[in-house]
Amino acid sequence: MRGFADYPLSAARAGQAIDVSMTAESGRKTLSGKAELAAIFAGGAGRRMGGTDKGAIVLGGKPLFRIVAERLAPQAEKLAVLAPGEPPWLEEIPAARWIRDAAGKEGPGAGLLGALQFLEKEHGPDALLLAAPVDAPFLPVDLFEKLDAARRQADAPAAIVRHSGGLHPVFGVWRASCAGIVEQAMEQERALHRIALKAGAVECEAWTGAVPDPFTNLNSPEDVAAAETFLRKL
Repeated sequence: MRGFADYPLSAARAGQAIDVSMTAESGRKTLSGKAELAAIFAGGAGRRMGGTDKGAIVLGGKPLFRIVAERLAPQAEKLAVLAPGEPPWLEEIPAARWIRDAAGKEGPGAGLLGALQFLEKEHGPDALLLAAPVDAPFLPVDLFEKLDAARRQADAPAAIVRHSGGLHPVFGVWRASCAGIVEQAMEQERALHRIALKAGAVECEAWTGAVPDPFTNLNSPEDVAAAETFLRKL
C-alpha cells in the first residue's frame, strides 16, 4: 500500500468496481446500521518508521490509534485491536479489546482470521466485521455503510475497497462465516487481496474524488509530514 506522500491531494481515478455512491441499498442490514465489531490492524513492524509503533505516532496533536478509533467507533457496536501482542495504548481506547493474531499465521491475514474466529464464536456466522489499519487517519466515516451496501448488492460474504486504480484489502467488511474460507486460503496465500478474492469478496469503489485520499496510510516520516501539512491547510 502506498503512503500519504505518494498521492497528490486531488481527485482519484475511477476503476472497474461496484460504485454504490448513487445506488439503492438492498439485502440484509444489521439492526443498528453498524458492524458488530470494528477491528484495527496494528500488527505491522513499522520498518520504514524505524520500528516505531505506528499507533503511537502523533498527527495533529493526537496519536494515530485515537484518530482511527474515533472514526471507526460510530460505525460499530464494539472496537477491537488486532496484533500479535497487546499494544501499550489499548487501555486508552474506551471498552476496546485486544484480539491476538491467529496462531501460526503471519501478516494482516492473521489478524483478520483472529477477528473473524472471535466474532463467529461470540456473535454467530452472520455478524459483521469492519476492518481498517491503524495508520489511516483519513479513513471514511461512511466506510461501513458503503462497503456493506456493496456487499449486499452483490450478495457477497465480504467487500473490500478499490480506490484510485488499486485494491486496499485492509479496509473491508466481512461476515464472520468467512473465518473458515480465510483460514483455508491462508494455507496457500499470504497476500490479503488474494485471500479476500478467494473468500468471494466484492470490490467497492465509492469515494472517487475524496480529498485527501482516504485510503493512503502513513508508512514513513515523509508521509507523516505530508499529512501534517495538509491538516494545517484546513
